[in-house]
Amino acid sequence: MEDLPFETIRLAAADVQALENTYNALRAKFHVGLHYDVKLNLNDFDLFNNDTTLNLAGVLSVPNPANNCYLAFIRSHIYYDPHGRHAGEIIDNYRYKIWGFINSKKDYGRVLIRRETFADRIVGLIHPVELEFKDDKPFDKKYYVVTNDANKALLAITWNFRNAIMDIKDENMVIEVTGKTLVMGNNCWLDYEQAIALTETLVNLASIC
Repeated sequence: MEDLPFETIRLAAADVQALENTYNALRAKFHVGLHYDVKLNLNDFDLFNNDTTLNLAGVLSVPNPANNCYLAFIRSHIYYDPHGRHAGEIIDNYRYKIWGFINSKKDYGRVLIRRETFADRIVGLIHPVELEFKDDKPFDKKYYVVTNDANKALLAITWNFRNAIMDIKDENMVIEVTGKTLVMGNNCWLDYEQAIALTETLVNLASIC
């Protein structure tokens, strides 16, 4: 097994293998490189605020002529004691997730984009908060979009941007934007096939936003 640019202490063997497979696949297909000048603050995004154990364990840059885009390897601490302290099997290890980041030239304000659910539609009838795209009914029906600045978001979320999102096959993909930084992922544990699909979407969006 080759040396990896990520911490592997207290990772299960299957997770170490997933990390190696992902890293090798990304280097082969996208020619990613290590990025040391990290300027990504997880606390800026609501997507990461529910897990206080998360830390940014490594960043890969993805070549793109339009906008800088990166893959962030985020490590989560898993601790579980099913029978109380000093009893039963205690799980105490780490696992990885991968998220894509784009530094855009546009300012989106704060935006959340995900697949719309039936519950979203019910809530929308009582307390409408969703941003509407009246000129794009297919997108408007499929995706749930909320923002703190409707005018800014409508200018930034262009027709081409919406079409690129419509092409995403992963139903669990979530996109959050804070200012000019876009983050996207599906919050699943690291898997190289999902990492490849995420990076393909990341590169496509980076060429548009």
